[in-house]
Amino acid sequence: MSRLSSIRPSNLVLLAAAPFIIYLFATSSKYLRSLVAILGIGNNAGPIFVGFLLVLVTAILGYLCARHTRFEAQAPAWLRISALAAFPAAVGLSILAFVAPHVLMPFAESVFFHALSQNTSTLIDRSNQTWVLFPEVVAQVQSGLQILLAVYAVIIALCLISGRLTKPMRGRVQLGFEILTGAALFYLMFMAHWQFATGVAITFRAAIFAYIFAAILGLIWVGLQSFKPKARTTMVYGAISLALLAVSTFFFMQPKVSYVLVGNTEGRIAIVRGTPQAQADMIRFGEFEGGGDQQIRIRSAPDVASAIEQIETVDSVSGAFVPVESHTQGYPVIWQTSFLPDKFRNPGLAFAVFGFLLLTLTVGGSQHKLHPLAVGAEFFVDTIRGIPMLVIILYIGLPLAGAVKDATGGGIDMTNMTRGIIAISVGYSAYMAEIFRSGIEAIPKGQLEAGSSLGLSRWQTARLIVLPQALRIVTPPLGNEFIAMIKDTSLLSILSVRDMTQRMREFQASSFLPFAPFNTAAILYVVITLGCASFLKWIERRTAKDTR
Repeated sequence: MSRLSSIRPSNLVLLAAAPFIIYLFATSSKYLRSLVAILGIGNNAGPIFVGFLLVLVTAILGYLCARHTRFEAQAPAWLRISALAAFPAAVGLSILAFVAPHVLMPFAESVFFHALSQNTSTLIDRSNQTWVLFPEVVAQVQSGLQILLAVYAVIIALCLISGRLTKPMRGRVQLGFEILTGAALFYLMFMAHWQFATGVAITFRAAIFAYIFAAILGLIWVGLQSFKPKARTTMVYGAISLALLAVSTFFFMQPKVSYVLVGNTEGRIAIVRGTPQAQADMIRFGEFEGGGDQQIRIRSAPDVASAIEQIETVDSVSGAFVPVESHTQGYPVIWQTSFLPDKFRNPGLAFAVFGFLLLTLTVGGSQHKLHPLAVGAEFFVDTIRGIPMLVIILYIGLPLAGAVKDATGGGIDMTNMTRGIIAISVGYSAYMAEIFRSGIEAIPKGQLEAGSSLGLSRWQTARLIVLPQALRIVTPPLGNEFIAMIKDTSLLSILSVRDMTQRMREFQASSFLPFAPFNTAAILYVVITLGCASFLKWIERRTAKDTR
């Protein structure tokens, strides 16, 4: 009974319902198929999971071994046992890779295959319906795995004997071992492809990365809000904003270019690539003088010569929108206009927006005796909290990401997963900022004064006195935010991120089952959130013990 009393009531209810849930999935094929699809269990999942489990255990033992060598004097007994087991585990796994490669190769092949660009990589054989790696590539992956595991075993051995080195050298070597083993463990948990549970991996990874980035952004907003204005703050920021507006004016004063719409509007209009979207839309919707607001079809042309040539060579093209100086063929002019090229217009708009925004923040800060950056951070927090999360995800995931891609010439082309993580991070950073702010304000001001009297700087006082106590205070609401993030990762399905919710929608659309996919997804989310809530309660109890 003492064991039962230590279990949270909500978990006790779940444990009581567990036999019925297991019976449901074991006896109903439609629920079992829903579970397999939503979890993301792919082909050959069993052998892949075995290989993953062996590599994961070895990586964990290697990391614990590195931790033990760094803190050997204070290491508990379980850590010493783990350190002693690390080397035999690494050697055994290395031998297994040579003696029985079929045990580890399914996982290695899966990770390597999904790390490639499946549409463009030359290492993938696309001749069959199921794409696989070429046999010679599989052989290279096997050789690489064997070498990697052998090197890892040697690293663990060096880590164990590093205690004989001199103290400065030993510290650097042991720190390097810890970083290396930690990086290997991090890759397995958060980067490697989980063919045996892809949906769960994507859901958890999106929530964890978004939580970390949101916490960092939240601390940044709180730090900016704590900025205090100095004597010349208004003057400096006012000068910067005026300089930005002056640069914007310089771009807008550049000479305009003149274009003409020639031919007629009975067919398509050839538009040269690079023509501003606003001008193309005016032609498409007939919003130019004489257009009559009628829908006009347009066609892209690679250059000016091709656009004019298409009037004669392409039956469906009857007009072109070209520079005035290029119109030498005598086609009738329908409309003439002048506009600023995008190479001047876009940076001019960007400098104007930033300059005007900074000027507004500077004026507002001077009126309320606040730092302009503090006013900006407060405005961001209040604004983001007023926008629904779905709108933020759609805005960052579609138009904003597309604008960044266009502005960088395709250099920054984020995946849908990255866009979704950034969107959730930005949305939740506003809430986390308020949580951090409330925790910091709960610290008595006398402790800040004590830090100053001890000669600590502002940053040292925040890092050594304020933040450790504030984090203990805000642990419960921060845990609540993480649980909310796990649920809100389901919104990423709108960006086609194949988390559990997206896989549920795909399975329901293909199977036409009315209830099984949705009930299965609901059960999985309940199990995950209750598990996370229990873990967070355990952390809360640990921090409460440290406080007493």
